[in-house]
Amino acid sequence: MLRREILARKIIEKATSQGYTVTKGALEILERAEAPLEILEEAMHRLERSGAMIIDERLLIELVGEVTGESPVVAEEGDIEEAEEAREDLVVEVDERFLAEWRIQGTFEEFQRYFTSRYEKLSGLLRERLRGAILLREAMRLRESQEAKVIVMLIEKKESEKAWILRVDDPSGEHRIIAPKGGVSGDSLEQLLPDMVIGARVVKSGETLIARELILPDLAAERLEKTDREALICMISDIHAGSKHFREDLFENFLDWINREDDPEARNVRLLIIAGDVVDGVGVYPNQHKELETFSVEEQFEKLARLLSEIPGRVKIIMGPGNHDPVQRALPQPPLPEKYRAILEKSGKSFIFVGNPAWIRISGRTFLVYHGQGLDDVIQQVPGFSHGSLERDLGEVLKLVLRCRHLCPIYGETTPIIPTPEDMLVIDRVPHVFHTGHVHVAYAGSYRGVRIINSGTWQEQTSYQRSVGLEPTVGAMALINLGDLSIKLRRFV
Repeated sequence: MLRREILARKIIEKATSQGYTVTKGALEILERAEAPLEILEEAMHRLERSGAMIIDERLLIELVGEVTGESPVVAEEGDIEEAEEAREDLVVEVDERFLAEWRIQGTFEEFQRYFTSRYEKLSGLLRERLRGAILLREAMRLRESQEAKVIVMLIEKKESEKAWILRVDDPSGEHRIIAPKGGVSGDSLEQLLPDMVIGARVVKSGETLIARELILPDLAAERLEKTDREALICMISDIHAGSKHFREDLFENFLDWINREDDPEARNVRLLIIAGDVVDGVGVYPNQHKELETFSVEEQFEKLARLLSEIPGRVKIIMGPGNHDPVQRALPQPPLPEKYRAILEKSGKSFIFVGNPAWIRISGRTFLVYHGQGLDDVIQQVPGFSHGSLERDLGEVLKLVLRCRHLCPIYGETTPIIPTPEDMLVIDRVPHVFHTGHVHVAYAGSYRGVRIINSGTWQEQTSYQRSVGLEPTVGAMALINLGDLSIKLRRFV
């Protein structure tokens, strides 16, 4: 196995550089240990005091338990071969609509079609709960104090002393809805954002409509059906290869782990999903060059390819782009361009390149993989959320995205969106797993049966993150069991 050969070479080079000899049996124990280089360092430290120069099994059996708390186990080659034969391939299906690279003219008609598509898709979801909803024009013809249900897109929200004034529209025109403070049930007014499509139960009062209840499209609670597929899927994001802040040492720890055939979790990993920002890019933000180690995008990908070449052959890699990667910045993003795919494929690994977002069906489970650019707008616009509070609030941010059924609910803020004929960012299906990155803070939870994951980062805190108080979760990985969708977060620090 390539990874084992590389690790063995590292161990031998480190030992011989300081005058020590590693026996064959000791090398086998180190190759399968949780922290091989740390154990080797402690072994040399012990021998330095005694004057001995041979690192043998007896010494390592003692040290493995002390350093890691595990018992050293040398797997038989036959056991590994039998496990490999027992593995069945997972069936991976990618929604091909999200592989296209969109081009637009920037005409009024294109934007009109886009917002019409957004309204129609989301109002269709709301009509399942708001049967009998009417248009605003018809609501304005109601008798005094008569009630109705409407489905509208929020244009603007203003706060007065006693109420929120909502400027809304639908296919019949534009109007105002007054939402009295303390007098509206349902979803929080403070979390309503421009361009959201919402339902409202209203009462006619003079020439205006008074809201009694506000309703987001939301998810219906799903009952999980377990399967007998015990394969594990590993999810990471935001590697940022090429950055001065990239923690290559922690990524090496991850590679050491995923190659451990004596670890029951590692050997069951079948897929690695990477949700964008695989490299740091060049010219992504002002003065980025001050924080780069590698100044060529091609060389950043070559570095990434060298690292990913150490992923074991049993693991396929699904890779999507992020805002730092060399693709168009506007959502939806196409997969990485062919020239960069070719660099990665030289690693000899099996890749599936997807867009951002990506809908992926894996042996009966639906994954929505999204780098997460639109999370910035939600964090900045909703009172109480901030980048500095994400360790506490990220779960609520991700749940709000699911509740409004849109990956980037605000149009025209910091996240560019292409006005495609169909709004591709509407969450028009209910996924089993919602995997994001971008904000560099790890999270695992669930909402109405959907497993929610943010897989953290492999990049130390940047100057921008320091300025907004964001503490990244560095060296993080999420592991999900395909059978029962249980999640485990792990850090390689």
